[in-house]
Parts: sequence; C-alpha cells; structure tokens
Amino acid sequence: MKRMNKILLSLAIISLSLNASAQSVNEFLYEVLENHPGVIAGQELLDSEEAYSKTGYTPKDPSVQAGYFPGKPETMGDKTTWSVNQSFDFPTHYRNIKRLKKNDYELAVMEYHYTVLALMEEARARTIQMTALQKHIERSSERLKHLQSREKAYRKMLDESEITIIDYNKARITLAHQENILTEYKAEKEAVKAYLDMISGDNSAMIETAAYPLFEEPDYDDLLAEKREKHPAFSLAEKNIEIAESNISVIRSDKLPELTLGYASEIVAASRFTGPTVGLSLPLWENKGRLEAAKAKKSHYKAEYENSINVLENNLMSRYNKFLSVKSGLETLRSALPDKQVNILLNKALAEGEISVIEYFTELSQYYDTEDKIIELEKEYYLLLSELYNHFPGLIIPGI
Repeated sequence: MKRMNKILLSLAIISLSLNASAQSVNEFLYEVLENHPGVIAGQELLDSEEAYSKTGYTPKDPSVQAGYFPGKPETMGDKTTWSVNQSFDFPTHYRNIKRLKKNDYELAVMEYHYTVLALMEEARARTIQMTALQKHIERSSERLKHLQSREKAYRKMLDESEITIIDYNKARITLAHQENILTEYKAEKEAVKAYLDMISGDNSAMIETAAYPLFEEPDYDDLLAEKREKHPAFSLAEKNIEIAESNISVIRSDKLPELTLGYASEIVAASRFTGPTVGLSLPLWENKGRLEAAKAKKSHYKAEYENSINVLENNLMSRYNKFLSVKSGLETLRSALPDKQVNILLNKALAEGEISVIEYFTELSQYYDTEDKIIELEKEYYLLLSELYNHFPGLIIPGI
C-alpha cells in the first residue's frame, strides 16, 4: 500500500511542472515526500486505519465457562458444570459492518491525501518564495555594486568641490538603504532555506538557484472539472454521506436476532447431563434514539455536501479571478518597465547636467521599485498557479 501511495504522490508532483527546466523542483519535492514529518506521520496513521478497517465484522470469540459447587453432607454430592459457546449475529449485520469499515477507511485515505496536498502546497509555496528571494538578492547585489561605485565617485567629486555635501549624503543614504535591503533578503532566504531543509532532509540546495515551476495556462471550466474529479476536498462530504448510510444499516441490523451455539455439561453426583445447546436472543430494549440520531446525521451530511461544494467552487472562482488580475498587472508592469539601459541614460543625463543629483536618485529609485514590484507579482502569479493546480492527476484509493 505504501508503494501505491508513493506512485500516486509521484504523479501529483510530475503534474505540477510541465517542462524539463523545472526538473530540480520535481526532484526536491520527491525528497519532501520522503522526509516531511507530516507526510510520515500521516502515512503511519493511515496504516493504523487500514489495520482497524479489517476488524469488527467477524463473530465474537467463543466463551468458555466452568463452575464447581461443593455439596453439603446431607446432599447427594458436588455439582460441576462447564460449557463452550459461540454466538453469531445475523449475516446481514457482518456485511453492514464490513461496508461501514470500508467506507471509514476510504475516508481516511481521502483525508490523508488532503493532508499531503496541503503539506506539498506549502512546500511548493516555499520553493517559489525561495526563487523570488534569489531574484531579489541578485538584483539587489547588482544595484549595490552600482551604488558603491557611485558613492566612491561622489566622494571624489566632493573632495574636488564639484558637488555639495547634500548630494554626497544622498548617495551615502541610498547606498546604506540598499545594503540593508540586501541583508534583509538574505536573512529571509536563510529562514526559508532552514524550513525547506527541515521538510526535505537537508536538500534545499537542490533548488537554491532553481527557476519557477512551469504550469499550463489554466482554463476555469477545465480546472473545475478536474478538481471535482480528482481533489479529495470535493469527495470528503460525499463520503461522509455514504458512511452515515452505512451506519444506519448497522444500527438497524443490531435489532436482528443473535444465535448462540454451544456444548455444555452438568455433573451432580452420579448424574451427568452433556450435550449441545442452542439459544436465540431477541433485542427488546434497543435504543430507538440511535437510529434517529444516525438519520439526522445523514441529513446533516447531505446539507453539508451542498454547502461545501458551493464554497469550494466559489473559492476556486475567487482564486482564478485573482490570478487573472495578477497576470494583467504583471503584463502591464513589464511593458511599462524602462529599458535596462536606464542606468546608462541616467548617468549620461547627470553628467551633462540635464538632471540634478536628487532627480537622478529619485528616478533610479522608481526604476528599482518597479523591478521589485515585478518580482513580487511574479511570485504571486506562480503561487496562485500552484494553488490552482493543487489537485492530483488521478485519485487512486490504495488497498481498495
């Protein structure tokens, strides 16, 4: 069964990235599946649920009874008894319990898959965050080198009285600000890296320089159809209805007669009575409230099913619309971003006196802000795609 689960989860990983360029992300996610404490704990719980599902629908163990009653002097002698009994419920009862246990296990499998989906979604989100932070670090490092060179040039210009102390201080403040930004990005990346090491068995280096995972452009109708078929969230409420129906059947079959077969012996002095025994028990004091409660629970799960489907579909629509909005914003910012030669042009304008030092740093700051916004929108774009594609390519129920 573990092998079947790994096949299922492997398929889920493969579906996330649709291009060979994201192979390192896939390989890393395999390591997460092998080492994530939450996945391991979930698998152990599922194994126990599987073992439990195979109990409770066979006849009870036979009972053995023995007795010895010492006689008094005026009586004929001592009395000795023994018996072996085996009770049997009506066959329908065992069948109903087996069906209930099967449904309980199927629900446990769905809950396990749902848990793993959430854990893997978090892992994918952190890998996307890592990629975005790496982009920020690379951009910030480039800017820092540029600003360091600019600060040295300004220092020389100040010494030669070509600029004022105000101009020089502006360069120093901008440089210090950029140094602080780079330090914060590096610290944030280390925190993300520590988390990824924890869930992957110290394998975060596999994705330290990885690109974003690639996804197909989603179509809402196709996406919804896939999720209805494959995502366990859409099946959990329906499975609870099946469990409620099975529970009603079990409660009803509790009212059926129970047959007891046995072999007994009673010995009193020279008298011996030995032979088979047959008994039939009829439930007379069955609590009718159990059946009413089970029916009410089924009605509850039916109502919950309709509500949960509506909530899931509305959430999907909301995430999809947000994705379209982010996509549009990203395209707008990319088209509005000045040419990468902006630094050269700004330097030339400053050297020719077309702009002041203050205007130079203001324009440079706006350019940097636009670049940073694009990186953040890219991150949000891929996070939304990862959420939209967080379902399995096929829901296989192992062991069933």
